[in-house]
Parts: sequence; structure tokens; C-alpha cells
Amino acid sequence: MQATVKHSVLSLRFASAATSSQDNNSQPVDPDEALRRLQADDAWAVLAASGEDVHELTNWLMRLRHRVGGRLPGVIALLPDCASPGAMAALKAGADALLPIDSPPPLIRAQLARLRERIAPQPEGRIRLQPQLELDAQDRKLHLPDRPLPPLPAQQFHLLWALGTRAGEILSAQELRLAMDIPARAHADTVHTAVARLRRLLRPLDLHHRVQTVHGAGYRWAAAEMLPGTSATD
Repeated sequence: MQATVKHSVLSLRFASAATSSQDNNSQPVDPDEALRRLQADDAWAVLAASGEDVHELTNWLMRLRHRVGGRLPGVIALLPDCASPGAMAALKAGADALLPIDSPPPLIRAQLARLRERIAPQPEGRIRLQPQLELDAQDRKLHLPDRPLPPLPAQQFHLLWALGTRAGEILSAQELRLAMDIPARAHADTVHTAVARLRRLLRPLDLHHRVQTVHGAGYRWAAAEMLPGTSATD
């Protein structure tokens, strides 16, 4: 049986658009489905194609920006003329960036990468996970006073950094996909697999139980005061 593919970038084509986005790593959806997916934190970015008449696009952007709670996703508007009054209206309504509607996939991916850096900044410095234990962004190592440790694999480092910088908070699978820079198209269980690998790496340090599954919500790095009476789901 073929594994389910998860799309974290969505593609919209409004009625006025002559063509859709040329990016083949995004999932075409209708405007209402896009809102539902974004509000559920099931995607992080949208490629929204429109013609010169941006009325539908701006109305959709305002609906998105007035949603309650959560991290706002990134929206790239694809337009015939990025210097037109309609383009300015799209920016005012909440589009994060503009690109010509016939932009080739490499240009779209480059803009998505810039947008991702703004939404999920790259790790810098060190974070303290508990007394005597720090995670260093430069060498991707966990540091203990008297125990040298090898660097973590890149994906597990970014996962642990995302969880550790917000200890005690629940991070959704989509937030962790973004932190780990998982491609827009990936297997639906990619985050679950990455979490399982991180727990295996932390087990020799007896820290695997700090990575907790919150069913139906996401994952968290348990703060010390949260440990009594809690358990991780492997």
C-alpha cells in the first residue's frame, strides 16, 4: 500500500487567474479547503494565483488574517503584474510576497525558502534543556560537563531545538515539519518517525521521556515540573 503524502504548501487558483502556479510540490485546493487546512495548522504556506481582478484574492486574505489564534501562515500571491494597483491591494490585505504568475518552480521555491526563514528562524547560540545540559547550535551537540557527545543528525537537532526552545509548550506536527525543513511533499508520518528517532538518541541519557506526545495536538519537551505523573508515548 502506498504511503500517504502530506503537503505543507497549498496552491489556490482564483477565477480571474489565467493559469495556476507552476510549482508541482504544492497541493491544489479550493479557497474554503485552504482556510480549513490553515486554521487547523495543517499547512504553513499558500501559493495564491490571481488575475488583474484581485477581489477574490483580497477577500480570501482578509478572511485568513481574521482567523482566531495560531501562527499566521505565509502567502505568496502570483499575479500578472506585480507593480499593479491590484498587487498593492494584495499586499495591504496580507500577502507576504508577490511573484509573477508565470514564475518557474526554482524561483517559487527560493521565495518559499525566504518565507520559511522568517517564520522559523535558524537556531543560534545555545539553549539549556535542564541543569548541566545544553544544546549548541554551532556544533549540533548536547553538552554535559564531563561527557563528550557526538553531533546530533541535522533533522533530530532541529527537532530537539524547536521543542527545547519552547519547553512545556505543545508544538503541532506542522510546526515541527517547518522547523525540520521537511519538504512540502513528504510522507504523513515523517514527524512521528523523526520523534521516534530522537527518543532513541536520547535514551542512553535517560532523556527520552522528556519528548512527550500530546494526542491530537502534537509534541512537547516536558519541563522539569511536568515530569511527575507523565509519560511519553513511544
